[in-house]
Order: sequence, then structure tokens, then C-alpha cells
Amino acid sequence: MEFSVRLKELRVDNDMSQTELAEKLNLKASAISKYEKGITQPSIDTLKNLAEIFSVTVDYLIGMSDIKNPYSNSQITPNEADLIEHFRQLTYENKIRIDERIKTMADA
Repeated sequence: MEFSVRLKELRVDNDMSQTELAEKLNLKASAISKYEKGITQPSIDTLKNLAEIFSVTVDYLIGMSDIKNPYSNSQITPNEADLIEHFRQLTYENKIRIDERIKTMADA
């Protein structure tokens, strides 16, 4: 599914007007309209903000995944989800180092 379709679907499902969404993003309603019509594409920063507003991943927004939020069954914040994604990209050795540091900090 295209970004434009997903954006409109998420906005409507959240009972939000184009104007309301635009205000949350500090954009004009016409920008949201253009996104939903597929005329223009949002910046990376706008995509990140949209993902946070709708509690979905950027991958879901751009059609790379059909899973809205892999962490939706838990109470993980968007920041925690970002940390998990960064952690997954680390080497095994760095994962061990981070794990040790977190445990040390948690015990302090």
C-alpha cells in the first residue's frame, strides 16, 4: 500500500482532520492534502513525526512493512523502540558491553 493511502487511513482512523494533523506537524493543511494525493512526499523528519503521532513505524508508513508497530502489544515508548533498533544493529561484542553497562547503571 502506498504512503498516501496509509497516511489518509491513519488520519481518518484517528478521527483527525488534515488541519489538525498539519498543526501537530507545524505544516499547512495543503501539505497534508498533497501527501494524501501522492503529489509530494514528506521529509524524513516529517515521516518520523508522523510515525510517532500514529504509533506506527516509518517502514509501515512507506509501505515497507504491513506491521503497524511490532511493539504495540507492550508498553514500549517510541524512544525505547528506537533504542531497541539501534541495539540490534550493534556487533555481538558491543551488545555485551551495553548489556553490562545497563546492568551496572540499574544497580546503582
